[in-house]
Amino acid sequence: MNHKKSTGQVTSSGSHFLPSLLFVTAAGVSSAAVAQGENDEVVREAQPSQSVQNVFREEHALFSDRLTIEPGISYSYSDRSELALSGFLALDAIFLGNINVDTVESHTTTFDLSTRYGFTDRLELELNLPYVYRSSHYETIGAGGATGGLVEETVSQGGLGDISAGIYYRLLPETNDRPDVVWNFSVRAPTGEHPYDIRTNTRIVDVGEGQTENLTVPTDLPTGNGVWGVSTGFSLLKTIDPAIIFANIGYTHNIARSFDDINSSDQEVPGEVDLGDSVRLGFGTAFALNERFSLSMSFTHQHAFETKVTADGGPEQTVIGSSANSASFNLGATYGLTDSTSVVSSIGIGLTDDAPDFTLDFRIPFQI
Repeated sequence: MNHKKSTGQVTSSGSHFLPSLLFVTAAGVSSAAVAQGENDEVVREAQPSQSVQNVFREEHALFSDRLTIEPGISYSYSDRSELALSGFLALDAIFLGNINVDTVESHTTTFDLSTRYGFTDRLELELNLPYVYRSSHYETIGAGGATGGLVEETVSQGGLGDISAGIYYRLLPETNDRPDVVWNFSVRAPTGEHPYDIRTNTRIVDVGEGQTENLTVPTDLPTGNGVWGVSTGFSLLKTIDPAIIFANIGYTHNIARSFDDINSSDQEVPGEVDLGDSVRLGFGTAFALNERFSLSMSFTHQHAFETKVTADGGPEQTVIGSSANSASFNLGATYGLTDSTSVVSSIGIGLTDDAPDFTLDFRIPFQI
């Protein structure tokens, strides 16, 4: 009797143990299935490869929760020649008079340090600290009416550029049907040397027979715009494996500012400078060739409106030739050295007279 009771207890315990075992087993299977499902989801939502992240960082915004420090160096070269004729045509074919060819070669090297941090997957902040070194070479050919006469001068200047800070906010995340849309807003401070009171120096050269020829050059070169600037715009990016398509549009408003002197001569003339606003646009595509290497090509264009100056007590005047159209074609490449460090390079080819002839840019972003 006791034996049967004991057996009944064992059977009863076994009846409770079996469902428990089945529940644990089912729970384990369910957990494995969930984990598998989660793993599948992780695979689908995994972070893009480093080459893709580099494209996001340079052309759009990465929104990484790690601090990104990006030192860089860029170099641009441009030259401009102007032909000045003083005389008249004889027999509709022979020019009698003086011929002057003025050439300006400009070299600009910028060392900058950018820091970025994504507070969320929608918000990112950026700070840029530039140091600008400029060198310009001025030449006048045809001094004193002699085609072989040459007057030249080189002016160099280096210093802190205009510091800027910006914010990026993701309005719409990328889906199968729409691109990633990001709004950006930035402020530029006039921390660099402005160009509005730089004096000019006239070099007199004796070319024989009592004739002289002069070349007027600035004593210094600016490293900034001298006014506060506020920029805003939108950037769009769409991933179409293995390509990435991106585009951007923006507008910059320069705030008018008064200066104690806006004259290049020895006489001081106080006044206000209204630097022309600018509108910009660009588009391009990039290809992630493998996990670490990508290539890109893009077109950028910026139109700057005319600058206006107002001397104290005088009327507002438009600076002739101050508007500009700058367009360039760019080729870039990125390579991931490690999981946290990359090398970014690009070359820009000027397509208009107002654009630099070419630009070179090297950057090494790394994350902490």
